[in-house]
Amino acid sequence: MTSDSTRISTAASGTSSNRTGRGSRSRRPLSPAQREAADAARAAKIAALHDQIGEQVEQLTADPQWRAMLDVAAKFHTYSLNNQLLIELQAARLGISPTRVAGFGTWKALGRSVVKGSTGLAVLAPCTYTPKGTGTGTGQDARQAAAAAASASGVAGTAGEPTGGDDRPAGARVLRGFRVAHVFDISQTQGDPLPDIAPELLTGDAPAALWEALAAQVAAHGYTLTREACGEANGLTDPRARTVQVRPDVADAQAVKTLAHELAHIQCGHTAEGFDYRGCRGRAEAEAESVAYIVTAWAGLDSGAYTVPYVAAWSVGDTDVVRAAAATVTAAARRILDHLDDAPPAGPVAQPAGARGLATA
Repeated sequence: MTSDSTRISTAASGTSSNRTGRGSRSRRPLSPAQREAADAARAAKIAALHDQIGEQVEQLTADPQWRAMLDVAAKFHTYSLNNQLLIELQAARLGISPTRVAGFGTWKALGRSVVKGSTGLAVLAPCTYTPKGTGTGTGQDARQAAAAAASASGVAGTAGEPTGGDDRPAGARVLRGFRVAHVFDISQTQGDPLPDIAPELLTGDAPAALWEALAAQVAAHGYTLTREACGEANGLTDPRARTVQVRPDVADAQAVKTLAHELAHIQCGHTAEGFDYRGCRGRAEAEAESVAYIVTAWAGLDSGAYTVPYVAAWSVGDTDVVRAAAATVTAAARRILDHLDDAPPAGPVAQPAGARGLATA
């Protein structure tokens, strides 16, 4: 999570339909047999909706464009925490919000060139070498290699790594030190566009009463709901502050989709004490988005254009991850839908631009 290890940063949206979330006509009480049949039908529909996500993710990841996007992503280096901080500090001074950062050569290989006069972002690059005596474990080079390995272990800070001895595999490279290298953000480059498959934000109106019904569930869990900026995300859930935020500058359909996603994080247990969100973020995001897809689809909102690439990205295109989440997703979706049935009918959600501050409990 992105704040004090407890904030969940998410995005959720899609495309809308004209169906409403709830009808305004009163309903007759169901008999036990009718209720049982209705529950079975609902469970079957929820399962079918979840299966649709897996099928569409599988179709997307078979697309050559998806493979091209992964190939590009593989060319971007994963920077250490220290280098991330260095990049952020320097980028802030230059008025840049870094997104994709790489060296001059990497950008050239991707068909882009650094804009003349751009200021590079300094990072610390490791200097390594292959010791001559690695294979025998004898001689001065091997002893120096062992010392360097111990030093490197301390730099890496990885628990459980050996702090002495030369037990590296033959030919392993050894850290000698660091040098200053310069990298550039994509905003400092020009050239061929990078292949990308991104979620499409939802446009249009929200199903009637769906916002109020979901907001009531958020409040029932002890969270305060606000409409305010969420950085680059569409929504944020902070378990410690007990707040849910939805960005104010999106269409009503997008807003309610995001709210369903944030509520899903709570219902799936991602905000519970002891849940390792950082370690399970991919699974958590795939689960929350899948629940949001089911809930909004139930209300007549088609979010496939957003949900499918979103889930594919967080599951790294692994449909087994999507299928493994079935029990959690369907149970959470059913709990949310059960509460929607219990909510009283209400009028349509009208949130014109410039008047998106919503009252919350």
